[in-house]
Amino acid sequence: MGTRDHQEFKNALRDIAQHAHKLNSPFDRVRCAEWVRKLTSLPDDNLEACKIRNEYAQFLRIQVCNNFLHVPFLTNPPNDTQTLVSLPERLGNWMSDEIPDLPKAGPISPVIHHRSPDGRAYVAAKQIPGGVLCYLAILTCYEI
Repeated sequence: MGTRDHQEFKNALRDIAQHAHKLNSPFDRVRCAEWVRKLTSLPDDNLEACKIRNEYAQFLRIQVCNNFLHVPFLTNPPNDTQTLVSLPERLGNWMSDEIPDLPKAGPISPVIHHRSPDGRAYVAAKQIPGGVLCYLAILTCYEI
């Protein structure tokens, strides 16, 4: 795993640890700890595994810092023999469970994805029936 990915994961864990005790429910605090244990036990030997681990860690960090847990963290993490699917696929499948008319999400992998070295720009493209879906995000900061 790259140094940047590792640092991103460590920062997310640090924020989770600082805010997890503020969760109202003791059950949520236990589930949070179980998810952190699962995420730290995942291998970090390839880029795809690191990406999945960081997606879950960042999403958990956002929820814990806002004092609530939501899907997928309302249930226990998969056991040690199961691997985590990508977060968009997991959330897509949850939505299709809640809305029966939606189809199940399959593996979601962009045709291309690239983040700029400074982390301020991201582009992804994925082939969809009839075309290509493109996503571009740019962070701009202005000093006043």
